[in-house]
Amino acid sequence: MSRSAKIFLASSFAVAGTTVWGVHYLQKWESDNMYQGVVKDEARLAAKAAAAAMSILPSSLTPNTLIPSSPNTSTPAHSSSTPLNTPSSPVQQPLSQPKPAYTIPDPHGVKQPPPVVDEDCITCQISPPPQLLEAQSAEERRRERTMRAKEYEQQKALGSRLAREQNSSGEESKRLV
Repeated sequence: MSRSAKIFLASSFAVAGTTVWGVHYLQKWESDNMYQGVVKDEARLAAKAAAAAMSILPSSLTPNTLIPSSPNTSTPAHSSSTPLNTPSSPVQQPLSQPKPAYTIPDPHGVKQPPPVVDEDCITCQISPPPQLLEAQSAEERRRERTMRAKEYEQQKALGSRLAREQNSSGEESKRLV
């Protein structure tokens, strides 16, 4: 093996190794950044939920009012040593209704834009949206079908005529050569 072949082989191994390492490094970096985004997003959502819960709480149930300022000023319904959810404490309503794990989206919540036929779009002219076809009367649909069938026959006749002309002109050119 010549020296130049050895140098080429070694350099190709080095380039391949560098490429593999670089791709691995970039994927690892991207994965780490994506995970950080998830963690930050979860923290943001938790902070948002906590802020929403604090805004739902009435001012009489803030943490400062739940903890008495001195042990002598406890209410007769419950003392500071008894938990809040005991039979001796007043009944507390839940702060909010529990949310279901999966919510079914409202089918009428997302509105589709009205179907239109774009004059510049050949596909829309050939095959209009089904909503527009359903809005047409039976007579209009029948007229459209016959018009498309007539156009199809004209195109087919034109194609066969051009094929005959090209074949006949092709035979003449073969004889001249």
